[in-house]
Amino acid sequence: MDVEFTGRQVDVTPGLREYTHERLRKLERLLPGRLKLHVILMAEKSRRIAEITATFRDQTLVSVMEAHDVRSAIKGALDKLERQAVRRLERRRTRKRRPKPTSNVLLNVFAGSPGNHEERIPIETERLPVKPMTLDEAIETLGAAKSGLVVFRNTESERVNVVYRRLDGKLGLVEPVP
Repeated sequence: MDVEFTGRQVDVTPGLREYTHERLRKLERLLPGRLKLHVILMAEKSRRIAEITATFRDQTLVSVMEAHDVRSAIKGALDKLERQAVRRLERRRTRKRRPKPTSNVLLNVFAGSPGNHEERIPIETERLPVKPMTLDEAIETLGAAKSGLVVFRNTESERVNVVYRRLDGKLGLVEPVP
């Protein structure tokens, strides 16, 4: 953690630096990794202002606090900064990170002679949901499927696969080439 101090009409004493480092421990736990802080302490008439800018990853948090005492201003600015960090982390934690929504695949069963493609007409149409699952889960689901096949999004490859029961009773897998 890099901390840079700037004093405008205020002497930044070692005691203030130590106090600020002490108060920064919680912020350091909230924002792990490379954290750059710039602490600006200002004095205007009877007011003391602390402005703290925290930069981590590609984000910047800024907090300004005004008080009659420099330590109170630092404490208030750091409290504001901690609240901002918690809010930012909570927003990131609650973001929906789900796979693409499940879609449906149209399954047509044709009637007609195998040689003549023009005479084939669909006699049964069924929409099959494409759910994310592993190959083992798809094989288990195949037993309950009335159509004899399961269309699913493979969680390992994130591609649509098909598991079906072959005419000889064995299982077949249709998997796209990456």
